[in-house]
Amino acid sequence: MAELTSSAIALLLVTLGLDKSMFPKQAELNSNTTYDYIIVGGGTAGCVLGSRLAEDGNSTVLILERGEDPPLLSYLSGLFFTLPKTSADYDYSSIFDNYAANSQGNYTRLTAGKGLGGSSILNHLLYARGVPSDYNYWAEITGEDAWTYDNILPYFIKSETVNDEEVLSTYPSYHGTSGPLGITRQLHNDKVADYLTAFNESGTAPVVDLNGDINVGVAQPLLTIAKGLRQSPAYAYLNRVRNFSNLHVSRETEVNRIIIEDNVAVAVEATYKDVTYTLRANKEIILSAGVFNSPKILHLSGIGPKEHLEALNITVVADLPVGDNLLVPAATVVVHKTNKYLLPIPNPADLATVANPTQIPVPLLIANIALNKSSNIPNHQSYNLFFGHDTPFLTLVCTTVYGFNNEICLDWQKQVVSRDSMCSVIVNLDTTSTGTVRLNTTDPTADPIIDTGIFNNTEDLDNMVNNVMDFVKIGETDTFKDKDAAVVGVDLDECADKEYGTREFWSCYVLHRSISPFLYMGTCPMGTVVDGQLKVKGVDNLRVVDASTFPKVLHGATNAAVIVLAERAADMIKNSA
Repeated sequence: MAELTSSAIALLLVTLGLDKSMFPKQAELNSNTTYDYIIVGGGTAGCVLGSRLAEDGNSTVLILERGEDPPLLSYLSGLFFTLPKTSADYDYSSIFDNYAANSQGNYTRLTAGKGLGGSSILNHLLYARGVPSDYNYWAEITGEDAWTYDNILPYFIKSETVNDEEVLSTYPSYHGTSGPLGITRQLHNDKVADYLTAFNESGTAPVVDLNGDINVGVAQPLLTIAKGLRQSPAYAYLNRVRNFSNLHVSRETEVNRIIIEDNVAVAVEATYKDVTYTLRANKEIILSAGVFNSPKILHLSGIGPKEHLEALNITVVADLPVGDNLLVPAATVVVHKTNKYLLPIPNPADLATVANPTQIPVPLLIANIALNKSSNIPNHQSYNLFFGHDTPFLTLVCTTVYGFNNEICLDWQKQVVSRDSMCSVIVNLDTTSTGTVRLNTTDPTADPIIDTGIFNNTEDLDNMVNNVMDFVKIGETDTFKDKDAAVVGVDLDECADKEYGTREFWSCYVLHRSISPFLYMGTCPMGTVVDGQLKVKGVDNLRVVDASTFPKVLHGATNAAVIVLAERAADMIKNSA
């Protein structure tokens, strides 16, 4: 197998036309310059908003981003596992909780994208919209019909170009072919055929796409990839307007606070290269700094729980429950081994051995599973990765992506030696536990205090156990029995007094093998912090547009939902101008 050296990667990047010229040039900040719209945060939503608000050429738009341009390696979809804990990752952590004892450093890792494109530059590329009831709930609690699924579907279609004839022919009314965001599948039909059969035997039927009219089942998922390149909104949206004279982007810019006069947001105080500027907006300020930083900036601006703000001597502008509804669904990792070899999979022991960095290096199946088999709303979603025999990829993903400590990862790897394996991350979609985001200090450069709240509600633990026990029934299928399949890594010292397979055992297992699945939402939710137009309650000319506005856990990945949120918000903003 040919090795891919760092110089070869550099040549590949040049060949693909990936360089700094893909993005707008650095803006020259001046406190005397006024913009129509100032977008705080150039992440997933910020890039979509900046592109859509600037595209008519009539409005001046400024995007303020704390990070830099996306690292060029982030566009090579097969290298997604190299991005956590780099300069493109805020690498936040939770306060200590009893469920993080088996993670590196004894804390829950909270990977969050830093740079143009935000978390879309280092996520796992999954395109999963959720289910219609997610969006209908937004409409219900806000009284804004714009958020119903029927009304939001055209914005999904507008945003995407799906490059998959089977998906388009099977679901012609659900997908688009002329939007900025490239989407495709990377198919491994021969490698996953037996596993699809096993899921089917366990009651989860194979489908072509889980974003259509059937939202439960198992599928080779749609991914935000086109021609092998990651389709972050920085690449898909900003790239196309990079030369517009009315769009300005300032990187490495720290937003200190939003200046509010008589309950009207009028300006942003921001620092770039040790110079602080007051940047004024004629029309609106849009906060798109993400689930952790949007509440932080609102708090610094006097918007948040009165008691918390007064404790830090911050003048209260609006007493709102900002940061009170952090939603981080728990995810439990289960590993099966089998005795049947699949086709050989490249051995990515390190960067130099990844043969094709434009391809996801292992087969992947997504399963949306409802405990009530007649329901079209899943209770749990599993990400199932398939590793060939005698590859170290399980250890690599376990440590770099999931964040488990080395002892756990090496134990899993040891138990699948000379065996193929299926590593499954089972996400509880019925999460009701909530955490918090709070200021640690009034220093705007300081990280916020994050409490994930995982399993704060004991009902979530019960639900997670139900989900795991339901999932492992796949081991009882004829296909898995024929493969001599077994769950590995179940000899936990902490659970030694529990009989394997019992509810008590799985409850113990869940508490010691759960992670954060890179899904965060809810800290500035619709209904309590923002209204149906995403306007901050009690403050004019200020909106929040990012996953912090999601009031409940989404039945999918957040990336697609954030993009459509920003697409819809852009029209709301234009229509109110």
